[in-house]
Amino acid sequence: MAIKIKKWSAWLDLSQSLSGVILAVFLWTHLILVSSILLGSEAMSFVARTMELSFLSDDGHGYPWVVTCIAILIALLAIVHVVVALQKLPVSLQQQRALKAQMQVINHSDTRLWRMQAMTGVVILLLLPVHLWLIGSAPETIGPQGSADRIWNQGVWMLYLPLLLTVELHAAIGVYRVALKWGAARDLNTRKRLRNLKTIMSVLFVVVGGASLLAFLPYAG
Repeated sequence: MAIKIKKWSAWLDLSQSLSGVILAVFLWTHLILVSSILLGSEAMSFVARTMELSFLSDDGHGYPWVVTCIAILIALLAIVHVVVALQKLPVSLQQQRALKAQMQVINHSDTRLWRMQAMTGVVILLLLPVHLWLIGSAPETIGPQGSADRIWNQGVWMLYLPLLLTVELHAAIGVYRVALKWGAARDLNTRKRLRNLKTIMSVLFVVVGGASLLAFLPYAG
């Protein structure tokens, strides 16, 4: 029985790590693709058409439903990640009090990062489904004008800005913790370098994401 529990715990750890890394890589790839707006409307239109597999269609317009399928897959993967992660979160009042008491005794930096990751995860859980629905339900609007209208004229920037901040912080902390968990840092110097890299990644992608949101403004009409 104990062996089965250990195997199940190991599978949960692996599932959480793997799903988290996949989501983080997708997030950063997605942000890089969206940031094509910084190069102009033609660059983003090309990226949007390519994502819709326009090179496989006779008319060159592509298949917007591909984006919907991607949104559904990401939603399913996020559900798996959340369900597994919830097994380790202090959801009860008693567990939260115990964590608070422990933090007062052992104020460890990585424990603070774990708590920050949990807090941002809750925010993402509330905001991400809305974002996926907006994109998945109207994939044909993705592009300079359509995205600009959604972000600025419809006020969706109020969703995207907090989502950008929380998801980038959550992803960077998550990848950092996965690296530690699976033995990427075996000494304090390596851990410090990983923490610095985590901070650089967070700042870089938040800046790029914020600049991309502003770059849509001229196309809002």
